Amino acid sequence: QKFTGSPLRRPTGIAWHPGKELLYVAETGRHQVVAFDLQGIERLRFGGHGDGPGQFNFPTAVCVDHRGQVLVTDALNARIQVFTPEGHFVSAFGEPGDTSGTFAKPKGVAVDSEGHIYVCDALFDAVQIFSPAGRLLLAFGESGSGPGQFWMPAGIAVDGDDFIYVADSYNQRVQVFRYLNEKGRSKEGE
Repeated sequence: QKFTGSPLRRPTGIAWHPGKELLYVAETGRHQVVAFDLQGIERLRFGGHGDGPGQFNFPTAVCVDHRGQVLVTDALNARIQVFTPEGHFVSAFGEPGDTSGTFAKPKGVAVDSEGHIYVCDALFDAVQIFSPAGRLLLAFGESGSGPGQFWMPAGIAVDGDDFIYVADSYNQRVQVFRYLNEKGRSKEGE
């Protein structure tokens, strides 16, 4: 199916919003996010180049959380931005840095069933987990090719059972993880 509207410039990330029946696309070349309906018709567009709230500097990934909010990795502004389904700015978190809780080059974003936000950082070779409010909960991974090590992780997804899938680009693999609570259990109590 062909999407109508302006031709896309470097689309890099997509996410489906089941409640709104919209496909959100991170359009890196225009520093925007655009949403299409089931017929491929452009329904909304938001963002623009800059570093202010609601502006982007190379958005690369999009996801929709359990509340229907749209999360976008704003790669060169080193942050995650949160929007309503209509594209209105809600909040942002993150800042440039080289320690846990900061970003060098966030590339992928995903949300689990409890609202935890997962961000893979291509330059840190790590995954960081944040609360819905953007507070760092946990970081894992390091540079390398062994289990739990990454080389330029570029994408992340979380399934309905809260398994975490990380596209480990330069290691040419996908690694699978599971988030456990403080008692070492998954949400099913395993």
